Amino acid sequence: MTPLPVRRTGPVRWRAGRLTRLVVLPLLLGLVTAGCADTAPARRAEGNVTFRSGSAGGENRTRVVEGPALRRPGMLVPVYAPTWQSAWVDQRTEHPLVQGATAGMLTGLAIVQVAPVALMFWPAAAGIVVGATAMGMVGGAQPEPPNPLMPPSDRHIIAEATVGLRPDRLFREAMARVVAERTGGALPVVDWQQTIGPDTVGIDPLAEARARGLDGVFEFTLEGIGLALSDEPEMFGVFAQVRVRAFDVHDGGVRYERVLSYGPGQPVDGLPRPDIHTVEMLAINDGLVYRHIAQEALRRMARLLAQDAALPLSR
Repeated sequence: MTPLPVRRTGPVRWRAGRLTRLVVLPLLLGLVTAGCADTAPARRAEGNVTFRSGSAGGENRTRVVEGPALRRPGMLVPVYAPTWQSAWVDQRTEHPLVQGATAGMLTGLAIVQVAPVALMFWPAAAGIVVGATAMGMVGGAQPEPPNPLMPPSDRHIIAEATVGLRPDRLFREAMARVVAERTGGALPVVDWQQTIGPDTVGIDPLAEARARGLDGVFEFTLEGIGLALSDEPEMFGVFAQVRVRAFDVHDGGVRYERVLSYGPGQPVDGLPRPDIHTVEMLAINDGLVYRHIAQEALRRMARLLAQDAALPLSR
């Protein structure tokens, strides 16, 4: 007598269901217990900005226009000091939910690949991926725990220390000093009205420079300064980005331009490895350590830039 089909298919279905319970469910349980931790934002890479004052951003670059060396250059000095906008920033470009969903989906796909039984039942495979994605979104939506090594009081001290440091003026004075050592004379100051308004219409610093017999002017600008992560956990170093430009006063053309960034994750040939400390150490005594390291960084950068052979200077 021919056996009924149910007697052939019943055991197969029972074995498949048992395999599903033995393989898929433990994997899902593992995902439940570890999924949120796996989808949490990873530690940022070395050099990522944590604190920034200014609008620094970009790569080191140099542009040189051929021409005669500047024999009597001056230095542009803004009439008004810039207003530093300090902020603690997050370099992540994706929303945490998007990051969590992506990580969860990838985890679900990985489970499907290592569990052959899922290939036999596409609804189970789809369920694994959808469930993992949902769990990843839940994990990504969880707020990051506060960093005990970066309390708000220390953050405030770093921000205030940056403003009090007047880093733009510090860099400009450092550049003027080292360039004067190279040229053998101090750079005459040319006032530069950077704002536009009723009292500034018609002001031309290049015209003033020509009237004083100068053949060029330098612009020494600090574009940003702050803290960046080092390659050691919870350790930070000072980073800075500066720009040096030289103008021909006769046609206003740029003769030289160089942008230089220096700090953790941004090594510069000729400069030592930046000093690193915890935020607590940097903020001690109203930011004494932070201010000292920032001053040294700007002075090192100024000396390196002044020694650039492409700088259009002559004695």
